[in-house]
Amino acid sequence: MLFDLLCHQPLFRPRLTRVSAALLTSFAVGATLAWAAVHIRLESSVPAAGEVVSSAPERFELRFSGPVNELLSVLVLVAPSGDSIRVALEASLDDERMLTGNVPELTAGEYLVLWNAVSADGHPVSGEFSFIYAGAPAVADVPAQAVDQTADPGHRAAASAEASESDRSRPEPSPSAGIVLLAGLGMACLLGFAGLLWYCGSSPLLREPRIGRATTLLGWAALFILGAQHLAWTVSVVPAGAGFAGVTAALSSSTGLAGLSRLVLVLVALVALPGHGRAAAGLALTAVVVGAMSGHAVAISPWITIPAKMVHLVAASVWFGGLLLLVLAPDGPDDGSGAWNFGALVRAASGAALLSVVLIAASGIIQSTRFVGDLSAYWGTPYGRGVLAKWAGLLVLIGFGAFHRLRAIPKLGSTHDGRGLRRTVRLETIVMLAVVMLAAWLARVSPPAGY
Repeated sequence: MLFDLLCHQPLFRPRLTRVSAALLTSFAVGATLAWAAVHIRLESSVPAAGEVVSSAPERFELRFSGPVNELLSVLVLVAPSGDSIRVALEASLDDERMLTGNVPELTAGEYLVLWNAVSADGHPVSGEFSFIYAGAPAVADVPAQAVDQTADPGHRAAASAEASESDRSRPEPSPSAGIVLLAGLGMACLLGFAGLLWYCGSSPLLREPRIGRATTLLGWAALFILGAQHLAWTVSVVPAGAGFAGVTAALSSSTGLAGLSRLVLVLVALVALPGHGRAAAGLALTAVVVGAMSGHAVAISPWITIPAKMVHLVAASVWFGGLLLLVLAPDGPDDGSGAWNFGALVRAASGAALLSVVLIAASGIIQSTRFVGDLSAYWGTPYGRGVLAKWAGLLVLIGFGAFHRLRAIPKLGSTHDGRGLRRTVRLETIVMLAVVMLAAWLARVSPPAGY
């Protein structure tokens, strides 16, 4: 019945076809990017974490769980004196997961190794470990207990495990409020732009002054805000001194390509909008789906979570676009043509919202299960509590939808205008914006399931 409602509304017949085409295209692109889109972790190193070496190693070696980008990776060696030495890294010819670097002249004592690397999908990761150099020039300065450890591999392994546990227990820095705000606003504008075009791209609705202006404004806002966000990400992953080669390496990563593709799609949609609303709608929805090709989804079970995130974002866009449409649309066409009426818009948007709820809930369960893991992590970690808050927001939105379907929509008729319904829809829109901002924060917090 729901599909019949959508497909038999003259204004909305082409929309399902556009969504299907956008999803099929994006699934193909997503499958390609997901192949290498797995976040990395440091698997081994030379010297090893916690190791005591009696002679300086010939080269530093960092071996990761996946391919790394040498131009975006940095190793800093902190000497016992406190001086920092930057070590140039290069990719190993035999193993694309390994970075190597020359070892500077060492004096006896404990050294701290700080490393930053960027995986094939452009996600920055960092860590640290220490080792002790018990060189001949100053063997007496090294505690005897530390030297004895060289003959005890079991003790050395325990020290290394203790160092790794110390790394894991370090508190994760909270994401910048400015970055979260930028990402949330950019995504909200993109969802609203694509959602409005889904309803209005090939219908007389786009010629309504308020709807046309709002759609164009949301598109340009999405372009500039997401562009600023992408610029901030590029700056954050390019090491100091890497120059143009570092920028090129960042933008050619899968995250960089996904961000650039999204911006190009939005720009082309805006150019096509005045005369080709249907094409603009397809491009805008594809830009929404491209957003699924970055973030946690490409790092944890990508073959499952990327499709789930695609469905999640498209459904959210359709839902959000329907809310904006009901807020912006007048009670009838300004030209008096009778091409559409507000009651039909409400019923179509309500039906689409109902389908969106089902898809959002299903895809959200898939992502939550993969990202959070154990049930205890829902209330025991910041990410888990954020997911619970997002689910609470979804329940509030469902409550608004139930009220509209059971109480507000039946009252719409020839003697009732849409002012009362618009008031509650505005409140629902505010809650939706809050949920989008929360999602932007979750995208920048490490999930308990890890990478």
